[in-house]
Amino acid sequence: MTILDRYLAKRLLTTLFKVLLALVLLVSVIDLIVTRQRDIARFQIPADVVLRYYVTFLPTILFEYQAAAVAVLISGLMVLGNAAQNNEITALLAGGVSLGRIARAPAAMALLIAVAVFGVQETYGVRASKTHAALEEEYFSRITDHSRFGVSWTNLGEGWTCHVLQFNMRANSGQDVYLHAIHDDRIEEIRARRIFWEPDQERWLLEDGRWAVFDQRRNWEAVSRRITQTLAPFQESPEELFALSAPAQAKTAGELAADIARARRLGMPVEEHLVNYHLKFSQPALCFVIIWLAFPFAMRLRRGGITLGFGVSICVAMAYLVVFALSAGLGYMGKLPPPIAAWLANAVFWAVGMFLFYRTPT
Repeated sequence: MTILDRYLAKRLLTTLFKVLLALVLLVSVIDLIVTRQRDIARFQIPADVVLRYYVTFLPTILFEYQAAAVAVLISGLMVLGNAAQNNEITALLAGGVSLGRIARAPAAMALLIAVAVFGVQETYGVRASKTHAALEEEYFSRITDHSRFGVSWTNLGEGWTCHVLQFNMRANSGQDVYLHAIHDDRIEEIRARRIFWEPDQERWLLEDGRWAVFDQRRNWEAVSRRITQTLAPFQESPEELFALSAPAQAKTAGELAADIARARRLGMPVEEHLVNYHLKFSQPALCFVIIWLAFPFAMRLRRGGITLGFGVSICVAMAYLVVFALSAGLGYMGKLPPPIAAWLANAVFWAVGMFLFYRTPT
């Protein structure tokens, strides 16, 4: 690295640290006052728990709220805008240094930051997300969830398909159960009042129903038997069947990919989760994409100072979030392929940034 590279990189990293700290504190204080203050007082939550709650809230602020990318943009505008105001960039351009050469160090730093963000997201971010969810459930939510919903599992062991009309995920039990399997020489059908997971046996149990077999050798005449309690004819565990119910933030990219593959085998819809998988890569990449918007805006707004630079950063961030929400929403609805839905906002802002960069007057 040359003196110029070290100079710009040092200023960018120093400013980035300050901006990140300010954004994290701002979001945490707002969340504390607006969302959690009443619960803390009502449930008498200890101070150390509140501190752990906000420490584990950091990945959400940095990655889901895009504070890391916004900090890169604000830092780039402040550092490059200040250099433009002080005529440092003018002197470099007059000395024969191209704008691309000036951009080399900030762009390299942004790329390293993007890689670091992905690494932190895949390690500390996953652990913190799990801890944060556990703290929220234990201390900030005193209402037990008894909600019931219908579930269907296909392609289970031995070719079985299972439909449960009302399932309680917290208790791993359901009511009004229908199972069927089609074999070469027979069709099996089970209707039961209840299904539940027995941890000691590590199997699903069926209660109060009938098991009918339509045998080809008997001219498809049904032979049925009464069920008081019996093992279900499939062995997939709740962890396998409900792997995709856990939030994507609580899994690494590899874990999420494995869960998606398993869900596909079971015939479950995975479009939404494929979008989340690609977002694990596109969101950190925004840190590198967005730095290219800092150069042209810093050159054009050199007289505006820090206040104008901050305002531009907020406007750019809001515009990105709108495009991101639209593309991701279309991906979740199956209107866009998951890779396009996850990367469209980055591609649009990359194209705009590069266009403005090459149109920047030098």
